[in-house]
Amino acid sequence: MSRSAPYRREISDACNWHQEQALNSTIYILYQTGPTGFLLNEEGETKKFKVFLGDIHNCTCSVFKKEKDLCKHICWVILKKFRVSRDDPLTWQLGLNEREINQIIRGDAAQNQQKNKPSQAKNSKQSDKKPEEASSSTEQREILESDVCPICQDEFLSKKLPVSFCRTCGNNVHIKCMKVWSEHQKSNGEIDLKCPLCREVFCSFELLDQEYRNNSLFKIEKENLHYGIVCKCCKSTPISGKCYKCTSCNEFYLCQPCFNTDFHNSHTFVFRE
Repeated sequence: MSRSAPYRREISDACNWHQEQALNSTIYILYQTGPTGFLLNEEGETKKFKVFLGDIHNCTCSVFKKEKDLCKHICWVILKKFRVSRDDPLTWQLGLNEREINQIIRGDAAQNQQKNKPSQAKNSKQSDKKPEEASSSTEQREILESDVCPICQDEFLSKKLPVSFCRTCGNNVHIKCMKVWSEHQKSNGEIDLKCPLCREVFCSFELLDQEYRNNSLFKIEKENLHYGIVCKCCKSTPISGKCYKCTSCNEFYLCQPCFNTDFHNSHTFVFRE
């Protein structure tokens, strides 16, 4: 099949760097439009970005518009959402033809087929019940080794963060990720908190807020850990304490100890606790 962008036999330096960023960032899927369109939000950032995979990939972030190469958001969707191996040449192409798009979609569909099936404990009338009533008859699914959170796409057993589960289908989601998801739904005027997998009622907004307050992650966040951010100097992640960001360079962060040195002292920085 013909392609709009020339086939790249080798990965570019920019794309290689953005792949590295993607694999070390915490990014949330807030909404999906069709099989290859996504609304994303990166941890610690307020701005949201739209990514679309197609004949020519596209992202609304400034880095993509400036460099005309794959940004970390596009790389994240390919590497984390669709689980394409980083060694696969498809991960560094500027666009994919229809056959290649179908190839990565089929791989994703095969992984999610079992997850999207309703729990055996769910009965045919359960969708008419309130979330609190549904929870009494829907069991939480067992977390298997390869299971990933549908919002951040990280494996449950690798991060070991507290999880909640859908009271309709029983699938698991990180509580922190579900909180981000719920805030986006609230901003859109949604009345019911929908599950990112089965699209039915996950639980009530009030119950999720209670879980968020009670779980240990609430204590972890008070320790000022900046997840998904890598110190440019010592490569530590997450950054603990104050996190310094260069006002001139893209994605340039320093931890407190490295900021106190003369590393990259030609530019000014802003910090967050």
